[in-house]
Amino acid sequence: MRKNTMWVRKSDQDRATGRDTPLPTQLVSNEEFSPIPQTEEQLRIEKRIFTLADQYSRKLGMSRRAFLRTSGGMATAFLALNETFGNIFTVSTAEAMEVEAYRETWPKNEFIFDAQTHHVKDSITGPLAFRRITAKLGFNDALVGVASQDDDLHRGNYMKEIFFDSDTLMAIISGAAIGPVEQHTLTIEDMIATRNSINEASGSRRMLSHGIVDPRRPDALDELERQVVELKIDAWKLYTGNIANPFMLDDEDIAYPFIERSLELGINTISVHKGLSLGPKADKYFMPTDIPKVARDFPEMNFIIYHSGMKKMLASAPPGTRGAGEDGYIAWTTDLVNARLKDPSMTNVYMELGGVFGFSAITHPTTCGHLLGQIIKAFGADHVIWGTDCIWWGSPQWLIEAFRRFQIPEELQEKFGYAPITAADKAMIFGPNLAKLYNVDIAAARKAFPDDAFSKLKVAYEESGAEPTNTSYGWIAV
Repeated sequence: MRKNTMWVRKSDQDRATGRDTPLPTQLVSNEEFSPIPQTEEQLRIEKRIFTLADQYSRKLGMSRRAFLRTSGGMATAFLALNETFGNIFTVSTAEAMEVEAYRETWPKNEFIFDAQTHHVKDSITGPLAFRRITAKLGFNDALVGVASQDDDLHRGNYMKEIFFDSDTLMAIISGAAIGPVEQHTLTIEDMIATRNSINEASGSRRMLSHGIVDPRRPDALDELERQVVELKIDAWKLYTGNIANPFMLDDEDIAYPFIERSLELGINTISVHKGLSLGPKADKYFMPTDIPKVARDFPEMNFIIYHSGMKKMLASAPPGTRGAGEDGYIAWTTDLVNARLKDPSMTNVYMELGGVFGFSAITHPTTCGHLLGQIIKAFGADHVIWGTDCIWWGSPQWLIEAFRRFQIPEELQEKFGYAPITAADKAMIFGPNLAKLYNVDIAAARKAFPDDAFSKLKVAYEESGAEPTNTSYGWIAV
């Protein structure tokens, strides 16, 4: 991170400046990586959003702040993005001015199932507490010495942001077994409580929960069995780059016994954090170089690669490190893509979009085009998984809107042979791909959800006039 920058919570800056927009106009960090300062392009976009919002809100007789929280405000943000980046996002001026134009253009019939969502345990007051914990374990210590403040990253607000302020229908609560259990940002008991309480409150199966275990713990296999048998977890989330106990998934002494026992107990899906490295000394463990071997050795296990293995996103750096160089290379993601192209048997590997779709779409859409073009070309649209990494970003609605509207630039399609992303591709990626892995009956869910308590509460919430807050809870560099 640049020496002349400091980290602040985006929500704090927005409240202080009134610069909250329907989607972030700079990269927001969940603390797993250093955020980059707002680029000149992003600053122009931010100013243009406010200029357009002033024009439209006056015509509609609304305040700018109120307008920006509507569907018209969201459409305005994409209009501003297109003015800077070209026609990347499908959007019209009519959407900004008319709610009905928005509804007609974007019917809400997707089955949206989010593979990566987070909140923190009640004893943590704000994201900074996570940084203080992980700094002790050797992670990036950029926030050491910065005073912690309260912020609502807890279960109640999580439910509102995920289910009331977005079109998400189902979600998985995820976490990480980093360091001692008492230092976990969210314990497995907290995760199970979230899953169970939301499902009980809704009266339907809205939530699933990962299990989290450090395979290097002496009692790892006992803890594995406890979480499967007693807590009835739905799958695993593993964090190979745990600085306290790093490991690789192709380690036959550490990871293989864990995978073998999981399969014996009926758990056949592992989500693993790859990419978004916490620093050079951790790079080895965040690289997806272990995936080809473990996927071949365990064809009956499904491996979901969080963040699609993408190393990081920088504001300015040598080609290949910003995201995609002129040759289309994306550090670490392209390496895994090439491994898949060489080995057609890797049909049990799935690429997840959490974090990387969002920050590439608003920072460098060309990189986003390469990302989607490459993983769809190599793995197939039926092996790409929707995830958002929220609620660090706040409500996932802007990410949903961005993906609905995003298209790989035509020049990239022509030069690199990427296919356009079809409506059918997006529909699969939004949810059915993940539902298949978790044996979710979509037809049954579609029948149950409209009559469950959550749907009724959401209708009441919307009828009350409530609007999304546009709050992002993560960190930005200034």
